[in-house]
Amino acid sequence: MAEKQYIVFKLNDEKFAANINHIASITEYASITSLPNAPAYVDGLLNLRGDIIPVVNLKKRFKMNDTTARDKRILIARKGELLIGFLVDDASQSMTVEEQAILPPPKIAIKRDNAYISEVCIHNNELVIVIDLDRILSDDEISEIMDMSE
Repeated sequence: MAEKQYIVFKLNDEKFAANINHIASITEYASITSLPNAPAYVDGLLNLRGDIIPVVNLKKRFKMNDTTARDKRILIARKGELLIGFLVDDASQSMTVEEQAILPPPKIAIKRDNAYISEVCIHNNELVIVIDLDRILSDDEISEIMDMSE
């Protein structure tokens, strides 16, 4: 029986997941330098062991209320040669899901502006939305952010 592995993260009190293969690392929230004239969902730049990484605030990107969380984490994802950080409230566990518990996203939930929802998992009788980190930003948005951070 095939299965997939995910990293579970929280935004406010809601659980989401991302395919473990899309995540290069998870780091504690560190000092982020603001980036002038950046899109509203970009919190700034992170210096991670000499790599300068733009950080996208997923709550702002998903137009969610931003309640303050104690345990902020940054998911570092690789998109080609680029590293992009995604600020989340918590990311401390992984989950393995059997293939039969993985469903396509409901068509009613998918629109052009949230095409980053790749699937839905049922894990411990709980519905978890799986986010494709590669699809959160368009190529144009990535180019804009990278031009600002150089």
